[in-house]
Amino acid sequence: MRNVAASALLRPGVVRFVEGPTQQTLPQHHFSNRLQALLLDGPHAYPFPELEYYFFYPHLDPGALLIVDDIQIRSVHNLYEFLRSDRMFRLDEVVHTTAFFTRTDAPTFSPSGDGWWEQGYNRKPLLRYLWRERVKAWLPRGLRAGLSKARRRALQQSHTTCQVRIVRPRGGEVGEAGTVEGAAVLTGEACLWVLVRRAGGSGWWPQGGPVPVCGGRWSGIVSYGEPRDQGHRFEICALAVGPATNDVWLRWLDRAKTTGNCPPVELPSAEFVYAESYASVRKSREA
Repeated sequence: MRNVAASALLRPGVVRFVEGPTQQTLPQHHFSNRLQALLLDGPHAYPFPELEYYFFYPHLDPGALLIVDDIQIRSVHNLYEFLRSDRMFRLDEVVHTTAFFTRTDAPTFSPSGDGWWEQGYNRKPLLRYLWRERVKAWLPRGLRAGLSKARRRALQQSHTTCQVRIVRPRGGEVGEAGTVEGAAVLTGEACLWVLVRRAGGSGWWPQGGPVPVCGGRWSGIVSYGEPRDQGHRFEICALAVGPATNDVWLRWLDRAKTTGNCPPVELPSAEFVYAESYASVRKSREA
């Protein structure tokens, strides 16, 4: 900076120096004017390149030049890859390890919002985390359900001595609501929940909170959908789950009572289920 300040080419009346690490000075700086050119060449350790970009990008005018130096460094290269995919910028040229972008006319992404799915960089998920779900989607629904239950049973047998069984109802017809009874052995902090859904649905509805187990037996009242569901099959699920899932579903019940909004829940992944049992019934057309 001293060499720049001492240069005969510098116009001191139009230049202002702000000294200090940019990760500290930028959050406190007030931009009174728009920017037509920007060079990002500050601290390169993660997450400082992204931090610089965050505080600068809302002030770039359309047509402004954005220069990113040292893109050979991984932390800076991540920013470079993001900018290449973002509609707010056009990559003009890469000279050795410096990238030159032009700000387009695209709207400025909200600095206080989220909307990550609108960004080009996030448009394609990382398949190494999703390939199992993609493979499952190709399988028939009945086979997917069978494989999922088999995997759950295998994990439960290796991790816990909990046991859960639905005794009744098993098949047959039911009304708008009814009693579900069963047997269970719970260990540790395990809690028993009963959930219901219309067959083939994508989510489940918890029924009234944790079910007490007395002398190895349990029972609870469940509701089978709405009047329009008459004649349809319903699935009943009894799960022994740990305290984390129990807390999540208790909060769901509190919100449902407070707001009246009862969205379905997903069953926890197999490693969080200690034991489970399923039954199927049909809701009477005269319910």
